[in-house]
Amino acid sequence: MKLTDPTVENIAYHAARLLLLIAYCGKPRSTRSATLPAIEGRTLLAKLDFFLRYPNYLMKAADILQKEVSGEDIGIKGESGAMSVESRMVRYRYGPWDHIYYPALAYLVGKQLIVIEPMRGTDIFRLTPQGRDVSDLLSKETAYLDLVRRAVTIYRLFNKYSGNRLKDFIYDNFPEVVGRKLGETI
Repeated sequence: MKLTDPTVENIAYHAARLLLLIAYCGKPRSTRSATLPAIEGRTLLAKLDFFLRYPNYLMKAADILQKEVSGEDIGIKGESGAMSVESRMVRYRYGPWDHIYYPALAYLVGKQLIVIEPMRGTDIFRLTPQGRDVSDLLSKETAYLDLVRRAVTIYRLFNKYSGNRLKDFIYDNFPEVVGRKLGETI
């Protein structure tokens, strides 16, 4: 792998985004809890990440759910901010996906920031105590404030959704995303 490979250049960013996603969208969210936040399943992780990356779809989802959100809630400034994309995903078997998940999650496991726990045929992506510390530090960095605001909004809108329910929500409401050819960029 060459150093100019985008995977090498962006792995830390993708890992940081996923760490914040697990920290702010994982359950339970109580800091008093002995159990650290976790997201159950790759489908849920990918679909939550879709809304984290695509603020315009998060805004549309809030409208569909009849929940009021502001540009600040989504971490955007003006109309052009809603159209910005953190990083592109592709259409895969169950909707939005990114092949960077495997190396980014492996990176997080290798750095002992998350653990992946198998449970009933699915994977649970859980923060470690070190992962909580790093996510707390990242959340105070100006560069990540918009992602944190967006993740908090995503949790507010979708905290009761399973991966399949969120996948169905995307299929039902965003045909322009799921109607693409497999592998096509969203």
